[in-house]
Amino acid sequence: SLPWEERAMVMLRAAELFATKYRYLLNAAVMLGQSKNPFQAEIDAPCELIDFLRYSAFYAGQIYADQPYSEKGIINRLEYRALEGFVFSLTPFNFTSIASNLNMAPAMMGNVAVWKPSTTAIYSNYLLMKVFKEAGLPDGVVNFIPGQGSTVGRVILSSPDFAGFHFTGSTNTFNTLWCQMGENLKKYKSYPKVVGETGGKNFIFAHPSAPAE
Repeated sequence: SLPWEERAMVMLRAAELFATKYRYLLNAAVMLGQSKNPFQAEIDAPCELIDFLRYSAFYAGQIYADQPYSEKGIINRLEYRALEGFVFSLTPFNFTSIASNLNMAPAMMGNVAVWKPSTTAIYSNYLLMKVFKEAGLPDGVVNFIPGQGSTVGRVILSSPDFAGFHFTGSTNTFNTLWCQMGENLKKYKSYPKVVGETGGKNFIFAHPSAPAE
């Protein structure tokens, strides 16, 4: 229910905290939990994470400011509303910046997110949640729920209030969850919005002498 300007301020405060107070702790958490070296950790988090937060705030302002043309004597106005329900954010093990963005981008647009972090990225993701709260994120906007993926996913996808799915991960997991959504479609109050990025799409170059298997 916060005005978009106040939501943007939460994003910008979080970005500043990651850039200063929590920069080295976040790098250490990524190195410890996700086995990245200092260079890789700095690129992923905080650098890209900070960019995501600042871009979300900036482009949300652009979206809200972009209104349809109005003829003389007529006012045309476009209003953006949050989904009627919550967004299920299922985040990957290898990119802390994406874990932030899959939750905070929907929150920037006024949505509630239910966040299931990867079991192998709990520490860095917990630190994200801690900083979001320190930046002023209201209770109940992003809900951090670690746990077994199949158990958490089954409960979330059976809720009538499930309204959106924000995902980065394996193709197999995405397909499995999409099938579950289809099976539960009649339960939902509205058609869920699905945004997913999956692996296995890149080219692989191999030398002719390499074993095909």
